[in-house]
Amino acid sequence: MTQELGITALKAGDYKAAIAYFEAAAQATPGNGVVRYNLAQALRHDGREGDAIIEATEALARDPALNEAARLLTYLLSFLKLRNPAGINPAGLAAAFNFINVDHQVLASPALAYLKQCTLLNDALMVCKSQGWSAGAKWLLSSKGRPVLRDPLLLTTLSAAANTDLDIERLLTALRKVLLMTAPEKTFRKAHILDFTYVLIRQLEINEYVFAVSSEEHKNLEEIFVNPQGVAKGSRAAAESLLLKALYTPLWQLLGEDGKDCDSWKVTPKKWCDFICDHISERNQIAKAAEDIECLGDIGNEISQNVARLYEENPYPRWLSLHTPSVKSRHNLLAEYFTESQLAFMNAPCTVLIAGAGTGQQAVDAALGYGPNATLTAIDLSLASLGYGKRMAGLFQVNNLRFIQCDILNAGLLEADFDVIESIGVLHHMDDPWLGWKTLVEKLRPGGLMKIGLYSSAARRSIASLRKDIEVRGIADDQQSIRDYRQNIINQGEDAEGAFLLQSADFFSLSNFRDLMFHVSEQHVTIPEIAAFMAANGLSFHGFEIPIDIVDGYPDGEANLDLVGWSDFEGNHPDTFKGMYVFWCRKN
Repeated sequence: MTQELGITALKAGDYKAAIAYFEAAAQATPGNGVVRYNLAQALRHDGREGDAIIEATEALARDPALNEAARLLTYLLSFLKLRNPAGINPAGLAAAFNFINVDHQVLASPALAYLKQCTLLNDALMVCKSQGWSAGAKWLLSSKGRPVLRDPLLLTTLSAAANTDLDIERLLTALRKVLLMTAPEKTFRKAHILDFTYVLIRQLEINEYVFAVSSEEHKNLEEIFVNPQGVAKGSRAAAESLLLKALYTPLWQLLGEDGKDCDSWKVTPKKWCDFICDHISERNQIAKAAEDIECLGDIGNEISQNVARLYEENPYPRWLSLHTPSVKSRHNLLAEYFTESQLAFMNAPCTVLIAGAGTGQQAVDAALGYGPNATLTAIDLSLASLGYGKRMAGLFQVNNLRFIQCDILNAGLLEADFDVIESIGVLHHMDDPWLGWKTLVEKLRPGGLMKIGLYSSAARRSIASLRKDIEVRGIADDQQSIRDYRQNIINQGEDAEGAFLLQSADFFSLSNFRDLMFHVSEQHVTIPEIAAFMAANGLSFHGFEIPIDIVDGYPDGEANLDLVGWSDFEGNHPDTFKGMYVFWCRKN
């Protein structure tokens, strides 16, 4: 009865009464996950978001299939950082990772914080701080570390999202080295160590082997040979050699053509066989998805060719999940920038272009958010990236989205104009961003809407300085050079010029860090330059997407549309658009 009374109070907006009813219901039926989820909703609406997060994990611990609780939890964590994660139910947090329609990367930060503060992982890190990272790694491999290597939340988090904690990276890097330097019969013959090794390889696949590799490790790796035939026939020694090498190099590179028939292999143990087959199968699915993607026009511009080459080698970003939007979400977002009459086209069939779609995360999100009335086209230079995106679109059952390999400079070859064009984080990598933007404007119908994302000269000044230093020093952009440069930043500590990079999520995966610091082409713009372009090309400014951490005093209300005011504000607060300028405009 109290559950029904709580729901009635929640619908009526009497959140304090709803909380009281749901708390009573939770006490009466302690195993009921739905009650805990309803309590989390009431707490959220009452402004107690931290308590709502805790109750959402309690709901999932009781009912791991409760998708609504996982989505509420992830939504709250997307903008709220828990000061004390100790109240979280780790089983519930781990259960949230089981859903593909929530953002696993958002869940990773509180999971890692909980593990560091509330589990024996803290003991391992204490050993590291007092005796060194190698000692901490050896502690993990001893009987004392067994509970850590078996921790369900740690295993789940490392299997589903990139680690973004520097201490944990150092520990995992040291652990990998100890595994390499130790005879396999002392490590891989223990089930819990072997199982954790699979998880570590999965984490390395996610972060694209971003961990530093020492010269000593390189030397040892040169002495290990991969024998695919031996692996296929069930040789334990061959399987363990492959396992060691897979801690440093992707399986598809190690196995090459031999890996295509892995389904018939007799690899031991079977879990390692399944891991290999899943890895190769994913690669094959991406390649197959790319086979029938249409190619429109030639990539003639030299910068475009270099950028295409970069993303063919490193499709970016390598996303694994998505907090899927509701069908009305794009309309609701646009209503913050445009009038209902300007959005009337969304009530009928409409067309949307995602220009520079990469691996499809933005395109899939947009396709779901714009809903079935919209037909979306996603273009990009990189066929490998588009293949990744097309495969992910299939996983999310998106059927209103097509992928085309096409340079933005060739967008004029697309058969029709578009009602909406979105291009985020792309134009500033072109040889001439303004020409790229102008090409897109020409494909936007009169009255059409456009979302643009560009790097800010003011906010990127520190990165520009570091990139200039990289250029002057002649640091190459191959994977080992990038790892070495990155490790040098880590070693320099918090007082170094590049220490601010340690706070960026992009620091913790190879392609993201390459894109951040080693991109073959990057240009920065200013607000006055944006204003001048829009005036010259018949575009009216409709507002920035305001950063969550913006300081007080920013142009608000009608002043939000005053680019002169925004330029003055950024002059006083140059880090405002450290992500990038993201804004909406409309073709007159």
